[in-house]
Parts: sequence; C-alpha cells; structure tokens
Amino acid sequence: MINSTSSTNNTTSNMYSLDTLHRLLNSELSKYKHIKVPNIDHTISGRELASWLIDYASPRELEELVLMVNQAKKRSSDSKAIFQIAAAALIK
Repeated sequence: MINSTSSTNNTTSNMYSLDTLHRLLNSELSKYKHIKVPNIDHTISGRELASWLIDYASPRELEELVLMVNQAKKRSSDSKAIFQIAAAALIK
C-alpha cells in the first residue's frame, strides 16, 4: 500500500537557491500594494512583507512558501491569502 503525504511534508530541500527564493518572493509580493492581515487591524505593503519574510524565515520555510504560491498560480488562484497568513504569523 502506498502512503500518501501532504505536499508540505515531502518538500525537496534546496530546490531553489536562496537568491532565487528572495527574487521570487520580491517579485510576487511587489504586485501587492497593501496586504490586510486577517483578524488584526493592520495592513502591510508587499515589499515590507517580503523584507520581513527574508529576514525572519528559514530557507526551508521560504521554499515552502514559494512552492505554495506556485501551486496557487497553477490553479489560477490568488496567492494573496497565502501572504495574508504569513503576515499574520510574523506579526503575532
């Protein structure tokens, strides 16, 4: 029997270089002028969130975030919700 795992548990480490991760996040987040953080009366700019993520997240966390955004794009979904959750986690 084949065991199924979630996509976040089987992330291939070092799929992207750290510079590539930073570029991808900056590129994606520069599209958003403002990101409203859910359940908190706070708004953050996309560039500011990119800077925070790069400063505080580990390379593996950044890679997982980029992979989630890529999956959302493949499904023609908005990635803003992913960034709202990341912002909420950073602020708390």
